[in-house]
Amino acid sequence: MFKHLSLSCILLALVVPTAIFAAPKGEKVGSIRAVTNPAFKSSGSCAEDAKWSEVKMGTFRQLDCFKTGDGGSVGLELKENNSTFSIGENSLVSISNLVEKDETGAFRIKLDIQKGYMGFKVQKNKGHDVNFSTGTAAASIRGTEGVIGGNDKAMFAGLKNGQLSVSLNNGDSLYVGEGETVFGKGEFVVLKLKSSGDLDFAKIVNKIIADSTLSLDELLAAVVSADDAYQKSLASADIAKNEDVEPVASLKVPQITYSSYDSLRCVANVAVSGVQKGSEVRLSAVMEGTPISEIEVKRNMPKRIALRSGIHEYEFVVENKAGRNSVKQTLGCFPKKPFSVKVFGPQTVQMPVPPAPPEAADVITQTLQFQIRLPENDPIVLNKVVVKQNGKIILQERLSQIQNLDYQIPVELKRGIKSRFDIEVVHKSGYTVKTFKIYGVN
Repeated sequence: MFKHLSLSCILLALVVPTAIFAAPKGEKVGSIRAVTNPAFKSSGSCAEDAKWSEVKMGTFRQLDCFKTGDGGSVGLELKENNSTFSIGENSLVSISNLVEKDETGAFRIKLDIQKGYMGFKVQKNKGHDVNFSTGTAAASIRGTEGVIGGNDKAMFAGLKNGQLSVSLNNGDSLYVGEGETVFGKGEFVVLKLKSSGDLDFAKIVNKIIADSTLSLDELLAAVVSADDAYQKSLASADIAKNEDVEPVASLKVPQITYSSYDSLRCVANVAVSGVQKGSEVRLSAVMEGTPISEIEVKRNMPKRIALRSGIHEYEFVVENKAGRNSVKQTLGCFPKKPFSVKVFGPQTVQMPVPPAPPEAADVITQTLQFQIRLPENDPIVLNKVVVKQNGKIILQERLSQIQNLDYQIPVELKRGIKSRFDIEVVHKSGYTVKTFKIYGVN
């Protein structure tokens, strides 16, 4: 059974008290009680080019904006009256306004949902009002627990308990009560759903209304079908919990994405998503076919995975009883380790060489010999080897050109002139060793 409303704009509202005055900008509104990354916060702007920083536990203020990615969420609590809000994944929500109502300190707070969805549990005490707005609707509530979400084309709101007074722009009104969900675009439908007000179900509804190709009737059918499927999944989970068996049929395979790595700290950054509540998910790292680490993951989150020294092919794997997903990357790990360069013979050599006969060229040759001594004993960790004679480069090798660690370089010397050979070896970590040798010919 449902109520079908035709209107260009819907306003969900309760009576707003008079005699209100605006609070100063930057007013502390409440506390950040929970964070699941990726989640970011900006002060004063929700624009893409705003100054975003990772959300941390602490306080939030008027005009703050919160942005979440896949699997991200933020839990907020209002000061004094303990009303709570849970911003869902892929959402953009700003604290756009805060107004104190009277001398008792009771206030009206406005949360602007630019996209996505959020759950709410608003307490009746202290007379606080909470306002929501989306691109197509607004709501003002007291003493209610449920969810709300939408975008600039569609919206939805569902209640676990409490009541919303719905005022239409033609003067008519109706009530959305406990266990009901309102949704639509242009025209709106109110349904009695078992999953009304459930935050996980809100995630499903939010994806359905985001499909701009669906008509209102198709939206209706999709939401009703989703409610039935969601309730069946909850029932299966309860049965499996009682039997101490994970419901494999309802499980989804978790996902993993690779983002970056740090070659000096030797860690790779990955993100695990699609982890269902109560399920067992394992995250492992395999290096060239050999497992090197494994941990249990209980929620959607970014993780750092330790790498081994050198360049290796890695496979990062997430799996549960439903299956596995993985991503492969060839990564280099080059921790900063001291090493040395040994030049054979004395650092300064004075060579007495008889002059050449008049008809012969007076060319003096010598072998410059040095050895690069690395903890890894592998030239793959080197970035550059440079040898200069009196400031002029006579040898330069980079990366894959460096094939050994022992060098024997034939050099030409001039009689009566000191020849200085500067040797520079650079590790891929940036660690650099410099040394020299000087030859003189009498």
